[in-house]
Amino acid sequence: MRGSIFRTIKLLILINIFLVPFIIAVQNIIIRFIIGLFIGFSFILLLSFSSKIESLCKKNN
Repeated sequence: MRGSIFRTIKLLILINIFLVPFIIAVQNIIIRFIIGLFIGFSFILLLSFSSKIESLCKKNN
């Protein structure tokens, strides 16, 4: 389970790195809004996964 959490975090970071320049270059406000929503939700997921990893590490110690 720990490996899948790390893979998910890496995937979310990579997606956000590639979406930020794309949102700057896009002129359509609706597409910007949709990409912004996706980035926001992915950061929320990233925070929840990091708290889950923190709780797993505390259990093992």
